[in-house]
Amino acid sequence: MKITVKLVFAIVAVALCSNISAQTQKLAHINMEELIVSMPEYDSAMVHLQKFVQDLEEHLDLMNVERNKKFEEYTKSQATWTDLVRTSKEQEIQSLNQRIQMYQEQAQEEMQQEQGKVMQPIWEKANKAVENVAKEQSITYVISANSQILVYKAVGTLDLLPAVKQHLGIKK
Repeated sequence: MKITVKLVFAIVAVALCSNISAQTQKLAHINMEELIVSMPEYDSAMVHLQKFVQDLEEHLDLMNVERNKKFEEYTKSQATWTDLVRTSKEQEIQSLNQRIQMYQEQAQEEMQQEQGKVMQPIWEKANKAVENVAKEQSITYVISANSQILVYKAVGTLDLLPAVKQHLGIKK
């Protein structure tokens, strides 16, 4: 009988301790996109990415001009050409169309890679700042305030955005 009573007390003690530790956990939320956009590094990253995209678009424009010239020449002169010349010009235009399409696909991939390369350090810095502020304030969980998976945001959660901005020295 004594063993059963001790076991019951042990179970109750463990339950109380786990309940107490669960109650001391702090929950906070932060709008990560707002934080990222407010960081000075973001502006320079956007300038870099805009220049990168502009360079890609300029090359695409040159390719389109070349194709349009060839198509215009084809349209004007096709009636006077032999079948062999006409077929050759059609293949040339078709080849240019394929090159343009391939270029657009590769440019899209390069743009995404460049965006990842440029934005990765900014995301890492923001995540590290959130982690540091959460540790300083003894926060157990931080949830992204604009996450698609956020189902419920308690009124009592702490918004870390102002503290993280201060930690990063952002005045905005």
